[in-house]
Amino acid sequence: MSTPKRLFLFVGRTASGKETQSRKLAEKINAPVFMTGERFREIIRSGSPLGEKIKDDYEKGLLMPSWVADYMFQDFVFNLRYDKSAVFEGSGRDKKQAEVVEAVTEWLGREYVVFNLEVSPETVIARSLSRQRDATDEEEVIKTRLAEYERLTAPAIEHFRSLGKLVDIDGENSPEEVHSEVMKHISDDDYSN
Repeated sequence: MSTPKRLFLFVGRTASGKETQSRKLAEKINAPVFMTGERFREIIRSGSPLGEKIKDDYEKGLLMPSWVADYMFQDFVFNLRYDKSAVFEGSGRDKKQAEVVEAVTEWLGREYVVFNLEVSPETVIARSLSRQRDATDEEEVIKTRLAEYERLTAPAIEHFRSLGKLVDIDGENSPEEVHSEVMKHISDDDYSN
């Protein structure tokens, strides 16, 4: 069996550019992309009982329970061919999820890199208010999401850092400059067939 391709995760505050950078990298290396936030929005749009439950927490700016995100991550990665890299946006958002990412990838023998897009809380507020994508881009919800980041995601980022898996990237730069920084950590072996 050949060595499996690496996985790439994007983490950071809300509106840090995770979705944009995930799409850019996935397109560049011909890899599938899994976006937790987009998946939750799809479920919400379905109008199902699960969608209603997710909508309630999502619109308050709360992170979904770890086990929900863990299930989605595991389902995706377990069905990923070894000759494919993959890009994840929003996986590993709290320390428990980060530990699951580490355990699953270690068991599968897959290396991974976590790109931490660093932006200030002021940038988060400005970007979120300007995009007005959904109810999560209202000021009170943005403040809740920032608090959730400090409470849950910051420890996950430190966990990835302690494992030597984290790459900090200045997310205040233009999307093109951020993508250029990301690409400095991509090798020829990361391109999918």
